[in-house]
Amino acid sequence: MSTTSGTPRRPRLKSITARGFRSLGNSTVKFGSFTVLVGPNGSGKSNLLEVLRFVSDSAQLDLDQAIEGHGGFDSLRRATSNTTETSVTIEALVTAHASSKAPDKYTLTLRNQDDHLVRSETFSYKRTEGPGRRFGFKVNGDVATVGDDVAKGQQVDPGSRTEVRLSGDRTSALSAFSRVSTDELQTVPLEFSNFLAEIKYLDPNVDQARRPARSVNDHLGDDASNLAAVLLRIRNQSPEAFTELEQDLALCLPGLRKVDFTAVGGASRDVVGELVETGLDRHIELADASFGTVRMLALLAALYDPTPPALTIIEEVDHGLHPYALDVLAERMRAASSRTQIIAASHSPTFVNNLRPDEVVLCDRDPRTGASIIPSATPDEIKEAVERSGMGIGELWYSGAIGGVPSDE
Repeated sequence: MSTTSGTPRRPRLKSITARGFRSLGNSTVKFGSFTVLVGPNGSGKSNLLEVLRFVSDSAQLDLDQAIEGHGGFDSLRRATSNTTETSVTIEALVTAHASSKAPDKYTLTLRNQDDHLVRSETFSYKRTEGPGRRFGFKVNGDVATVGDDVAKGQQVDPGSRTEVRLSGDRTSALSAFSRVSTDELQTVPLEFSNFLAEIKYLDPNVDQARRPARSVNDHLGDDASNLAAVLLRIRNQSPEAFTELEQDLALCLPGLRKVDFTAVGGASRDVVGELVETGLDRHIELADASFGTVRMLALLAALYDPTPPALTIIEEVDHGLHPYALDVLAERMRAASSRTQIIAASHSPTFVNNLRPDEVVLCDRDPRTGASIIPSATPDEIKEAVERSGMGIGELWYSGAIGGVPSDE
C-alpha cells in the first residue's frame, strides 16, 4: 500500500466508536501512532480493546461464532434495562486512497428485535483520489447492496448498485466479501479484514516465554511463548537492532553482557534463550530469569521486530516492571511507533510521567451509571494542567487532578 505520492504507508487505526458495548455507552476515541489508555480497573480500557478483538473475529468468522466467542450478545451489549442494540465503528487508513478526512469506515450494529438478533453492516472507502463518492456495501439481513455511497443511503443511479445475497443473515459481510470479492469491490474488503486479523495483542505469559521454542520465522506470539526463537530471528535478520535490544535490557539489568542461545533436543530446531553476565561469563537460562526480566525481554522483542505488524496492542504494559525499566520502555515504544502503531494500557504513574499529552487517553467511569467516560480529558486539557502545575501527567493523574482515578461519589 502507498500514499498518493508513492511513499510507502503502513495501515493505521484512526478511531473507534462504540455505542452500547459493555461499559461503553457512547464513546469515540482517536488514536495516534503511540497511544496509552490510562485509568483505574473497571474504567473501560479492556472493553475498548475488546471492540477491536470482536470486530477482528467478526471479519474472519460467521457472526454467530464471533458473538458466542465473546460471551454472547448479552455479554457484548451495555447491561442496562433499555439497551437492545450495540454498535461499533472502526475508522482506519488501509486502502490506497484513504486519508484522515476520508478514512475507510466499517460499522457493525447488532440489535435484539422480538427476541431475534438482527444485524446491519456497512463498509465504505474511496475508490479514487480526490473528491468524489465513497464506495462500499450495506447489509440488512442476508442482502448486501454494493455501490456508490450505499453506507449513507443516498439516492444515486440504481444502475451503479448491485445486490448480492449472502448465505445467511448471520454471515459477516466483511468476511464474505474478503473471501469472494465481487467485480465492484475487488480485493478491498480483504485488505481491510487482513489489517484487523493481523493486529498483535501482546500479553506475555512469562511461564510460557521461559521455555525452549522452535526456531521458525514467526512473529512473537500473543503470549510470547516463542520468545527465544523470535529473539534468535531478530539477531539473524537485524544484528544492529539486536545489539540495541541488548543495550536496552542491560540498562534495566546491570551486569548483562549479552543475550545468547543454545540449541536443544539433538536434531531439533528448539532453542533456549540465555542471559550472559559480564565478567563471570555465567549463562542464565530464561527459565531461571526473573519475572520482570523475561517480560521486559518479550516487550523489547516486539518493539525491535524488523517486520512488525501494522498495529501492536499491549495489555498492562507496566505489569511486573521496575520503574526504571518503564522509563526505558516508554522511549522505545515511542521510537517503535514509527514502524508499528502502538496502543497500550497502563496503571503506572511512573510510566505515564514519560508520556506527552497527545499520547494519553484518560479513562474514567461514572460511579452512578457505571458507564465509561473515554476520554475523560482532552489532550489540550491535559497539556494545560501540566503547564499550570509543573507536574508530570502521571503525577496529575494519580492525584486525581485530571480525573481517571477510582471514585465512590
